[in-house]
Formats: sequence, structure tokens, C-alpha cells
Amino acid sequence: MTDNSQDAITICLYLAITEEAETRREFKPWPRRLKSLTKHSLDRVVTRLSHRLHLDVYHYEAAHGQGNHSNRGDIAIRIAIKQQLAKAFAPRPVNFLEVRWGELDDKTAEEINHSCDIFVIGGGGYIFLNADGAVGHMLENVEELGKIRCPVFAYGIGLNRLMHEKVCDLDKLTDRSRQKIRYLAKKCELIGVRDSETAKLFEQSAAKLVALTGDPVLSYREQRLPSPIRSRDRPVIGINLAAHGWRTLSMLKPLLPTIIAFFKDVQRTHHAELLYLQHHDLERPVIEFLHAEGLNFELVSGTPDDLMNGYARTDFVVCQMLHACIFAAAAGKPFLGIAYDEKIIAFGKLLGVAECCLPHRGVEPALLEQTFVSLFQNRAALREKLEARKKVLQLAQTRFVEKLVAETERLGSQYDFSGKDDQPGDLPYLLEAEISAIVKQAGNTISRLH
Repeated sequence: MTDNSQDAITICLYLAITEEAETRREFKPWPRRLKSLTKHSLDRVVTRLSHRLHLDVYHYEAAHGQGNHSNRGDIAIRIAIKQQLAKAFAPRPVNFLEVRWGELDDKTAEEINHSCDIFVIGGGGYIFLNADGAVGHMLENVEELGKIRCPVFAYGIGLNRLMHEKVCDLDKLTDRSRQKIRYLAKKCELIGVRDSETAKLFEQSAAKLVALTGDPVLSYREQRLPSPIRSRDRPVIGINLAAHGWRTLSMLKPLLPTIIAFFKDVQRTHHAELLYLQHHDLERPVIEFLHAEGLNFELVSGTPDDLMNGYARTDFVVCQMLHACIFAAAAGKPFLGIAYDEKIIAFGKLLGVAECCLPHRGVEPALLEQTFVSLFQNRAALREKLEARKKVLQLAQTRFVEKLVAETERLGSQYDFSGKDDQPGDLPYLLEAEISAIVKQAGNTISRLH
């Protein structure tokens, strides 16, 4: 038998944002771009005069040559997964081929089948459910995975259910949606999911147990040395607002007067410094609007490393985007998440801090202030709880990736590359109760933090 322990392995990562897409500019033809520049300029004037945010996503992106590929959360997922896989396969060298979701055409599939040892669906909201129980674009076209003849894995994938419409219950999916989920479950050798809701979806729709790993960014390692944290006398409150699409903007706009008044009150009553942590390029006009409305804050933007350094400087974070909550937890910082999607609520439950998440529809000034004050006063206990849960989820991620490596080695000589969907067996996932039990066994007495 040949020793292949030092042979390089090539992994295709199927991602929301590839490294190439991250820097891609998308310029429209000049007549269309000129129209968008005019429309956006008018929106800025109306915003200034009305003191209400007017922003058209299409015209803003067309005017600035942007596409929807600047989400730092998705970028951090890519980096974190590559870090974990490279470490797990060591000392074998690892090469990565990155393919963006929705770009799995026949030519790309042929290249993958020719050069890659495994195919990994990498994190993020791969599963999207509409109010009527129908699935989103990726699952609607899930049969495209049938083109892939090497072993397929999914790591850190999650379920998105936006709150701008009635949220679909998991037991009310259409038969077609369940069929799509069953296909994905059958095609994948192993599946690791970011929350219990996604695990339940697979269990109910495909009778498949999956690994509950949490989001890969919980194990993100900064690629450069972190900046030293400055000593300060005033608390630092991090801010992030969700503005990465028309749906999230439709939920944010009615909240802005309440949010602005709230942060001004926080600055006054807590003598706090505000630090805005930008996760998406579409937040830029929102940031400008906050400044125009008299809110004073420092801005942190750039790479996931820049953001992680920013979160490390905070004492508490008030945010909307899921990965703002995840970055905060990764940095050991308690947070208050104003949820625009059920996935934020699910993340709070996963970490045992459901009280740290509020549905956006229920956010009124008194409730927002009351919840913040309670959480902020209890932030030391929340930090301990977050750290305990994070350690367990990091252990679950290590376990899953090690299992992925073991399956890759096993399937290397056994896998049927004709495209047959063999199923080597299900990987049990950790339930919420099991996570709590492990934490207690580790000596972290969670009950005293409630």
C-alpha cells in the first residue's frame, strides 16, 4: 500500500463569496450607470431634506460599480473553513479551488472532477425558505451537484428565513422543497450545520442526522497580529445595521429613528464611545445617514481581520447582521441582536443567550432600552457563558473536520466516481441539552449565570 500522507489534496470550496469575487467590480454600460448616478444623487438630496433614508439598492450598486459580494461574514466563512481544513489535513499540503454558488456550469464541473479530491459546500445561508414553503435559488437548483463525482461534504451551512414576510414553519414545507432537501442530504457524505433549526430541517425533511457545528467563523484565526487595545475610561459600544439588500433595508428603515435616538441616549447616559463595524458595502449610505442625523462614532471597515480587531475593542455590541453577532461572540463580547431573520434568534439559542436577541418587529424605544440596560449590566456573566458555549462549538467543529478528513481518506480508495450517491452513515449532532451537559462537565457552571 502506498503512503500518501504527504501527497497534496485538492479541495473544491463551493462558496457564497470566492476570493476572486470579493474584489470583482461590476460596471454597467454608461447610459445605465449615468441613470443610476442621477437616481442615487436625487435619493441623497431627498434623504437630506426629509431626514429619512432614501436608498435604492439597484441604483446604488450600479452607480458605484458594486455587486453583492462584499459581505465580510461570507468572506470570513471562506477564510475560516480554509484555515480549519488546512490544519486538519496537515502535514499533507492542501490546494483549494474556489467556485461561487450558482456558477457550477458543465465546464467548471468537469474541471472539479478532473482535479479535485473532495467538494465542500462552505457555510452561509445555503438554504433559503420563502413564506410559502418554497426554497430559494440554491436548493431549487440543487440537482446541479449531481455533476460532481468526487465526495461531497457540507460544512457550516444554515437556514435563512427573512422576517419581512411571514416566516415559514419547518413542518409546512412543500413536497417539492422536501424533495430538494432530501437530495442534498443524500448527495453529501457528511453535513455540519450552524444551528439547531437547520438540523431539525434535515431531520424532519430527510430523516438525516447532521453535525451541529455552529458557524465556522467562531473558530476564525486572525491572519495578522491583532492591534493592541488602547486603555480607556469609557465603555465602547459596537454598532452594526443590516443593509445588504432591499429586504433588509425594508426592515431597517422604519427602525432608524428609534435606533438613532437609542444610541444618542446610550452615549449620554453611559458616557459611551460608539464604534460602527461595517460588514457590507451597502451600509455606507446608512453610515452617512447616521452621521447626518447627528450620531457621532468611529468607523471600522476593511477585512475580517480589521473587523475582528474592532470587535476586540468593544465592551458590548448592538447589531443586526448574523455575523456581527458571530464576530462579537468569537471576540468574547456580549451582544444584543435585533433580528431581521430567524437565523439570529437560532444563533442566540445555540449559545444559550436567547435573551440577547429581539425580533425587529418588537423593537420599541422602551423595550430596546430596557433590554440593553439589563444585558449591559450583566455583561460579565454573559461573557462567561459565551466563552463556555464557544469552546464546546469549537470542539464540535474540530470533531467534524477530523471526521471529514477520515471520510476523505476512507473514500479515496472506495468512492464510486461514476456519480453514485453512496451514504457512509450519519454523524450524530449535538443537541442543546448535550451542549449544556458538556459545558457543565468541563467545570463551567452555567446555571449560576442565569
